[in-house]
Amino acid sequence: MQNSTGRQLLALGAAALLAGCGSTLGGLGDVLGGIGSPSSGNQGQLAVQIQSVNTSQQVIQVATEDGQVGSVRYDQNTVVVYRQQQYPVTALERGDIAVMQLQDVGGALYVSRIDVQQSVQERAGGGSGNLVQLSGTVSQIDHNRGTFVLLTQGGSVTVTLPYNPPQATLNYFHSLRNGNTVRLEATQTGTARVELHRFL
Repeated sequence: MQNSTGRQLLALGAAALLAGCGSTLGGLGDVLGGIGSPSSGNQGQLAVQIQSVNTSQQVIQVATEDGQVGSVRYDQNTVVVYRQQQYPVTALERGDIAVMQLQDVGGALYVSRIDVQQSVQERAGGGSGNLVQLSGTVSQIDHNRGTFVLLTQGGSVTVTLPYNPPQATLNYFHSLRNGNTVRLEATQTGTARVELHRFL
């Protein structure tokens, strides 16, 4: 993995969920530590890199940092979340870094929720060259979603906190009040939407 965040995410999943029992899912059940066991109902989560999505069989192939590859099942109830928005499973791409909420259903691994932490496009295109500096007045703070609106001279921009921000950034965000004036660096993620890099 070229991205350090991706390595940390994968390491978290692989290290936190220790080896348990055998599985027919390419060794992935061992990493999950009992999720792939016959006792149905076990739950857990794992950070993975998406390898492929088989829509005909409703199976997602994933890989862990240490090279283990396995398959997990999904259905129409599986939720994919990226930047606080929901997407269909078919929106997943090879190389996406995600955390899966997994459950043993009849001896097979089923994923109920997929939180995409970093898309493959973000990993390929993200960098300091995309950073822009903005200044303006804070409004519409949403502490639950980690967003606020910045009223600039050019119009309003929605600012989103990055995944797992530094504690200093998080503290500064929670101290914001409507009407505060701030300067920041951010990465453009869409029309009138940016992801915070740091407060200035």
